[in-house]
Amino acid sequence: MKSILEERLKELNWSHTASQLDDLVENASTHNVSYFDFLHTVVSGEWEHRESTELNRRVQRAKLPYTKTIHDFDLAFQPSLNEQRVNETLTCRYIANGENRLLLGPPGVGKTHLAIAFALEAITQGYSVLFLTAADLVAECHKAEAKGTVPRLIKKWTRPDLIVLDEVGYFPFDEFSANIFFQVISKRYEHGAMILTSNKSFIEWGKVFGDDVLATAILDRLLHHSVTFNIKGDSYRLKEKKKAGIYPAAPTAD
Repeated sequence: MKSILEERLKELNWSHTASQLDDLVENASTHNVSYFDFLHTVVSGEWEHRESTELNRRVQRAKLPYTKTIHDFDLAFQPSLNEQRVNETLTCRYIANGENRLLLGPPGVGKTHLAIAFALEAITQGYSVLFLTAADLVAECHKAEAKGTVPRLIKKWTRPDLIVLDEVGYFPFDEFSANIFFQVISKRYEHGAMILTSNKSFIEWGKVFGDDVLATAILDRLLHHSVTFNIKGDSYRLKEKKKAGIYPAAPTAD
């Protein structure tokens, strides 16, 4: 009887419950659990297992370079950040509304960390996410061009609820990848949310994309429904070096 029940549970895709069957029955018997409570325990355990499995899958599909939450971010160290805007972004309403978040600032101020924290919160709330660096985007564009799969790549980047594009501005886009990026922006406009991090001010994006007109068209779509975070604080990395005594102190006058 037990083996038949286990097989039927597996056929119903309740493999987790099947693997826990002995412990569930023993616990119910030992504690004289009611039928209702036993059923609740079984269903809740299977539900939580599936939720956890799906969460892990979404994290893997997102291709985040590392996982850090907003709790790991020192907001006090970056007073230029508007905490209310940060908390509003963590609600993920901007994703449902097809809005964007642009994180600007010099290297080391926590742009990538903040973007990943926003992405992880979105994943936790059930949204699909894909993380790319600007270098990844350019490389994938040229791979797709060589294979003749550019339409498939654009569709791939249009599909997720949220795209995170990191390190825009660290090197210029070539004409081909800049145009692919514009197509992705256009297809996601007003229905697919994006987070971008950049070390360049918007006025410099003409140089980043190699074309002032194209940069203006990209910014027009990105900024229409967006919030921009201008992070003007010190570098976290230099802070840690100073704390460790590695970074030299400023010279004093004689």
